[in-house]
Amino acid sequence: MAASWLLKRWCSTAATETTKGTKWQRLVNSRAGVWCRSLLSDYKEACREAVLGARERPLKASVYFGLLGGMYACYYTNPDDASFETSLLETSNRLALLSPWIRSGTSDGHVQALVKLRNEGKLCYASLGIASLTYYTDYDSESSLYEARCSAISVPWSELPKRMLDVGFAGRWWVLDHKMKDFDINEEEFRHLPPVLVATVPPSPQITERNEKLHQESWKAVVMGDESNELDGIQKDMDTPVKEIESNALNKAQTS
Repeated sequence: MAASWLLKRWCSTAATETTKGTKWQRLVNSRAGVWCRSLLSDYKEACREAVLGARERPLKASVYFGLLGGMYACYYTNPDDASFETSLLETSNRLALLSPWIRSGTSDGHVQALVKLRNEGKLCYASLGIASLTYYTDYDSESSLYEARCSAISVPWSELPKRMLDVGFAGRWWVLDHKMKDFDINEEEFRHLPPVLVATVPPSPQITERNEKLHQESWKAVVMGDESNELDGIQKDMDTPVKEIESNALNKAQTS
């Protein structure tokens, strides 16, 4: 009896060890294991082909790598909604420092319209990965009105190009920067000028810089030291011939 019991115990222990040793094999041979192995082999083959293709065609590979690097740079520098609000407030403050008679009407009108939409909660932001869009809606996003919540009467996405206000790309908001060009020049002041003055070519930066230097030098104090030295030199030049004539006359009188 004892011998039979030991034999059964040994057989059960061996069977348990065999089962434990084959769990990894069962996992590898299962459907999930086969799928993972095939996926890894596909990726390995794709990487090998990519390396071989880059060695065979280095120019094409460099173009692809450049495009990938450019897309990553655009994604990394893609501006967000906080950057748009910051740029909007900065431009609004810059315009507020100027007199209304000096501000550009285009810049002031565009910024004031954006500020009004922001205060009403109608400005919206959409990220496209490598670029961003800013557009306006008819209602605030937190409004509880039926017209603002009903999807059946909401504005379709096909009207997005008409509602687009700005495009963010490479860390800049291009429409806002373009509108702020020459924001301290009022175009209305030059609208009623005669055609002769309108067609006048403005001076180049070099001429303007030279005129500014001359204007600054005109305010400096007059230095008389150099002029006195020059007058002394002129007086000496004038006295030298006179002294020579007198000495010659004296010599002639003595000899006679």
